[in-house]
Amino acid sequence: MEDKAAKKYSAPALEKGLDILELLSKDSVPLSTSTIAEKLGRSNAEIYRMILVLEQRGFIEKVEGQDGYHVTRKLLQLGTEHEPIKDILEYSMPIMRTLAEKTTMSCHIAVESQEQIVVIARVETPSNISYSVRVGYRKPIVHTASGRILFAHQQPDKKESMIKMLQKHHSEQEINTFLSDCKKVAKQGYLRSPSAFVTGVTDLSFPIIDTDQAVATLTIPYIQRLPEEISVDDVLAELKTAAEEISKALTYGVVRKL
Repeated sequence: MEDKAAKKYSAPALEKGLDILELLSKDSVPLSTSTIAEKLGRSNAEIYRMILVLEQRGFIEKVEGQDGYHVTRKLLQLGTEHEPIKDILEYSMPIMRTLAEKTTMSCHIAVESQEQIVVIARVETPSNISYSVRVGYRKPIVHTASGRILFAHQQPDKKESMIKMLQKHHSEQEINTFLSDCKKVAKQGYLRSPSAFVTGVTDLSFPIIDTDQAVATLTIPYIQRLPEEISVDDVLAELKTAAEEISKALTYGVVRKL
């Protein structure tokens, strides 16, 4: 009865479509129609037409050579066309290009997306040897450098709501480890840590602050080339300057070009 009371309106077809998009967004591996149906607790027939429509509208696509679907960048594109986000990205791109040139490292901006972070902008390095993260890349907040930065630079009420959300997806041990790391990040104001996903990469990340909280992160996946072209300390200093420059232009989502 409580569920029925809370759920005043129902649009079954829309809900099925959204369930498919949410599932594919969270899973990095392409999923077949039968796997999608199984994970959502529905029959193949229930979701078959939904998948066809989502594919025709460009929200999902088949992976070449595999019997599976993944989400396209269309959802991300819709989100970044929202005026405040669009303005932030337009203002940030020249700063990111300069940062990539000075450091010879790629850089990217990530934002919170429910219990995950998602990369919404990237600039490649002019160097022949580099490491970068693609636009649209998603990972759980608790496992990422950007996630720690975003959480550490929030107000207490926002942190509380984020913890409640994360508890639905992660164990108590994972969350406690995450919170312990965030305390260290909050104390130093930035993150410098070996990548949790790639050996030989050091994640360097600073918050992009709007008023009094982080709305995004600016990150460089640092790789040490031989011979070394630029030290990690020098890259960290350039990254800090770039993040502060973007932050100074933001006030309640509005970009004030300096």
